[in-house]
Amino acid sequence: SKPHAHRGLLPKYDRVPPSKFGLSLKGTDVASLRAGKPAVQMVPISKGFTRAVSFQDIEAPEDVVWSAIMDLPNYPKMVEGVAACEVYKKSKSLRGLQTVCAKYTISVASYKMSYFMLHEFEPSKHAMTFHLDYDRCSDLSDTVGYWYVEDLRDGWCRVYYSTDSKMPAWIPSFARNALTNLAAKRSTSWVHTRCAELTGRGAGGGAARRRGLGAALTSKRSLAFLALLAWRLHLTDRLERLGFRLPSLPCLLPRRRVHTA
Repeated sequence: SKPHAHRGLLPKYDRVPPSKFGLSLKGTDVASLRAGKPAVQMVPISKGFTRAVSFQDIEAPEDVVWSAIMDLPNYPKMVEGVAACEVYKKSKSLRGLQTVCAKYTISVASYKMSYFMLHEFEPSKHAMTFHLDYDRCSDLSDTVGYWYVEDLRDGWCRVYYSTDSKMPAWIPSFARNALTNLAAKRSTSWVHTRCAELTGRGAGGGAARRRGLGAALTSKRSLAFLALLAWRLHLTDRLERLGFRLPSLPCLLPRRRVHTA
C-alpha cells in the first residue's frame, strides 16, 4: 500500500514505431539477426541512467510473438533472472488497450529485488510500453521501456526492445552492472526461444529429436558404439557441436593383459 518515492523520473515511451525514438539497425548485421542472434546496444543517457536496446528477428507470426511477450505469469520459466512474476491487476479498454500490472522478483549475483510494473499493450499499434506502478514502492529507482513487433511479411517478425532504468545507490556497482548486462543480453533472446517452442521449431522439432536421441544413448555400450562410429566417419566434432559429449576412445577399449614370465 506504500506508494513509490516519486511519480517518475524518466520520460515514458510512446507506442509509436521505433524510428520515432531513433532506434535503427544501422551497423547491425541483418544476416546475424536471421541466424537468431540478437543485436544488443548499451547507451548511457543523462543523469546516470542507462538505455538497453535489443533487436531480434523471430520466425513466427506477430500474434505468436505477442502471446509470448504478454505471458507474464510464465516469465520465471522463460526469462533468466526472473524468480517470480505475479499479475495483480488487469483491464481492457473499449479501443483495445490492455493494461496489466505485475510484481517482479529478480535474482542475480545473490541479490534479489522486487518491483511493480505497469504494462500497456495496444495491438493496433504493434507496441507495448511499461513503467513502474508508482502507486506501489519498488526497489528500482525508476524504469521505463518499450516493445515493438514489426511483421516483415515473409514469415518473420522483427522485435525491438528498449528500456531506460536506474537502480538505487545501495546496490553495489558490480551487481548493478550484472543486472544491466543480464537485461540487455536476455531481453529478446528468450522470446526467440519461446516462439520456437510455440511454432514447433524448438522443443517440438529438431531440438526435441536431438534430446530424444541423446536420452536413448545413455548406456555405456551405446556410447562406445557411437564414439567408435563417429571416429571412423570423422564426425566427432560435428556431434559434439550438436550437444553430444562422447567419451574418449582409450577409455572404451578393453585393457590388454600383459603376460609376465
